[in-house]
Amino acid sequence: MKCPYCGGEVGLEEKVCSYCGRPNEQAVQHQQNMASYRRRYAETEASVVTKAARYAQIVPRTVVILLLLIATVVMAVIAENAYYFPENMRRRAAERQPEAVLAVLDGYLENREYLSMASCFNYYDIRTYNGPFADYADDIRWTVEYYSDFVISMEKLFLHGDRDSWLKYGATSDIQRLCSALDCFLDSWNNDMRDVQNESHRAALEDMKNSVTEMMRVFLGIDREEFDGFVGLSENKKAAWIEEVLLGA
Repeated sequence: MKCPYCGGEVGLEEKVCSYCGRPNEQAVQHQQNMASYRRRYAETEASVVTKAARYAQIVPRTVVILLLLIATVVMAVIAENAYYFPENMRRRAAERQPEAVLAVLDGYLENREYLSMASCFNYYDIRTYNGPFADYADDIRWTVEYYSDFVISMEKLFLHGDRDSWLKYGATSDIQRLCSALDCFLDSWNNDMRDVQNESHRAALEDMKNSVTEMMRVFLGIDREEFDGFVGLSENKKAAWIEEVLLGA
């Protein structure tokens, strides 16, 4: 650059002109700017180092927290599906080989093993209404299951129950379950009998109804003439009747 006073060549770092000795104003300004730049650079560098050290502590913790959250969600999904996984696998197996499962169901039906049939329905989670099991599902599936509930509830009360415990604490819950099972069976039985087309299924429905009626006679002393009157009672009245028979025996 040239000195504004004498025109001599002078460097940007020279504070005075080497030819005329006058101050190099541009050099003075340049040095002030450089000092300012160096100060701001040092401040920026210190800020970056401080933030980097802070982030170095925060980032690993954040990553760990995120990984724990992800693992928690994954485990929750696995746990939720784990309960249904075996059931889904059995249902898919039945749908892949429906002939084998139908043969088992037909055998139970022929031998009047309705409790085993109900267990088979539940084990394979047979619930389709438009597939190979549609005939069973539409005709007697739920009636069989309610029949099974009724038989198990009745046997629990009168064959396997602890009478001394009931005398002390009551048998309300078990009696209510029996009443509910009876009502559900009869509702399902009436619906199926109205719509059933398969004669073997109709015969099975009749057989289950006869079995329920006979159990009511044997355990509760309700004969066939009294049966309709009993089932027409309110749930509380049915429960009171059963409790009187159960605990008064």
